[in-house]
Parts: sequence; C-alpha cells; structure tokens
Amino acid sequence: MSSNNQKEKQIRKNILKWYFKNKRNLPWRTSYKNNLPNPYYILISEFMLQQTTVNEVIPRFKEFIKLWPNLKKLSITQERQILKFWSGLGYYIRSKRLLKSAKIISQKYNNQIPSTFADLITLPGVGVYTAKAIMGIAYNKPVLPLDANIERIITRVYCLSESMNKIKKEIFNFSIGLISKKKSSNLIQGFMDYGSLICTPIKPHCNKCIISNKCNAFQNNLTNLIPVKNKNIKMKPKKFTRAYIILNQYNEVLLRRRPSHGMLQSMLEVPNDEWLDKKKLLKTDKIIKSLSIKHLKLIKKFNYIFNHYNLNVDIFYTLVSKKKIKNYSWLSLKKTMQSGLPTLMKKIIKIYLKSIEL
Repeated sequence: MSSNNQKEKQIRKNILKWYFKNKRNLPWRTSYKNNLPNPYYILISEFMLQQTTVNEVIPRFKEFIKLWPNLKKLSITQERQILKFWSGLGYYIRSKRLLKSAKIISQKYNNQIPSTFADLITLPGVGVYTAKAIMGIAYNKPVLPLDANIERIITRVYCLSESMNKIKKEIFNFSIGLISKKKSSNLIQGFMDYGSLICTPIKPHCNKCIISNKCNAFQNNLTNLIPVKNKNIKMKPKKFTRAYIILNQYNEVLLRRRPSHGMLQSMLEVPNDEWLDKKKLLKTDKIIKSLSIKHLKLIKKFNYIFNHYNLNVDIFYTLVSKKKIKNYSWLSLKKTMQSGLPTLMKKIIKIYLKSIEL
C-alpha cells in the first residue's frame, strides 16, 4: 500500500473512532433501518441546512417532523402551509422546491427517497452535494459530499495554499481517497462534526486533533492561514424600497401575497415599492396610489441584509378605514410576530411597534 493510501486509511480510522465518542446529538440522525438514519429525515435536514446553521435548524426540524412525519403527508400539503412554516428560516425557495420534490417522490418513487445519484439529482433543489449527502448518510453509499467542513479539513490535511475558488478540483480529487466503502454514513457525519468542533474555520483546536500528524498544514504551522480566503471579494450591491404599514381602526395591518417569482416567493408582505437599484427610480406602490394617501409618516430607515445584496428600506405608516380597501388581507398587529410572515416583514412591523412605544 502506498504511503498516501496508508495516510488516508489512518485518517478514516481516526475520524470514525473520534465520531463514535464525540458525535453531535442531532435529531435527523435517529437510527431507522440497518443503523442508518431515516432517508426522509436526511432529505428534510439537508434542505433546511442549505444557508442555515445547525443550531437554528434543530428546533425547526423537530417542529417540521411533528407536522409532516413522513413524505406521504408532506407531499399532500399546500404550498402556503409550508411557506408559513418556513418563516424565519429564510431562502423560502427551498421550501417550495422541497414540496415539489416530495410530490415527485410520492408519485414516481412510491414515497421512497431515491438512493441513486441519477434519480436524486433530478429533484428540484437537489444539487450534487445534497444528492451525495442523501446517498452517503441515508444509504451508506461510498461517496463523500463536500460541505464547508469537509473541504476545510481536506485543504489543511493536504496543505492546499491557494484560494478556495482555485482549488475546487484538487479538493475533489483528494476527497476520492478519503471515501469509505463500508462505513460511508458514519465517516461523512464524522468529518462534518470534526470540521464543526475541532478543525474549525478560526483558531482550529490542533492541540486536540487526532489527525494532526497526518496534516500537512499543521506540520508547516499553516493551519491558521489555510483555507486561503477567496480574493477579489466584491461589495454587495444595494437595493431600495419603501414599505407601508397600513392600519385600520381595529388595529389590523394590511397584508398581501408576493409574486410566485423573485425574492420571498408567494409569501405574505406589507405593501412595498418594487425593489430597485436606485432610490430615485422608486415608484409608489399601486395600493398607496389607489388610496390617494398624501400624508404618510416616515417612521425609520433601516438596512436588511440578504445573501446577495443589501436592501435599504424606508418605513412609512398611515391609518385608513377598513371599508376603504377591498380584496386584501388584514391581520391583527398582536398576531404578526407569531404569523408566517417572512423575517423581513416582521422586522418592518417590529420597528413600527417600537416607534409607537416611544
């Protein structure tokens, strides 16, 4: 056996040994069949974990499983129900894609989560990483999905000293040697936990590391410098809008549903202008125009951070008679924070509520 193969064999052995003693107690890891997790649980958790931290996902995952304990029940739910549940998790397109995937799996695969890459990759919202995660964790297939934790371990072990966007192919090539043929599920989860708890992004715990003698970055005192951050990071673009808190005499706030495309798809919102790159180009929302409201009170300006851009929001308030507006929804202000409104809209309403307390 070559020295490199021996190194990779030892890394696999050490990570598995560490995992059995130190693995995180995550609700989607509950044993199902053959000491493997429930494939449905892995599907749900992987969708939730896209762009959301483990600690945020844990309580929401438990709530989700109580509502939809299996794929069959999920597949017959309404889009609005899952959108309402997803409030606070962000990236709402994930929930719509998850529901579409559930319906396809129900119809095409008799409610059984597919186990092959060819089948999984065709599902909405399932990319290469998610497909391999389901294959490896739920079905113990010999693959290694590359999340941020696993990529970081590989870059340090093999001392890959270029920026991440330049070494993706190298990371993939090295990952092949780390694949386990018989214990893939435990090894994948072991690598994930090890990257989260030991081989951390900042100040890795090299003094506790059980593979430091196999780590080229450690041997060269480079663990705090690797992975190398991508260069030429661009400033986030800005967008602008005006949001309108419209209340009636019963202390209810006016809501409507967003379009089925773009940001916050099909979610409820307070009326707001179209989000544009230049503030001077903003056009007053149609409902404000239709009401011929001339005296809008500016409450506050604030900045909301999305993944791809920052949204600058000017919040206005006005009071109208409920009879004056038809074909819109009204919700009691007292219920807004417990509703299915997206986080941005809850933030807007919360700012208004604080303003009236002053």
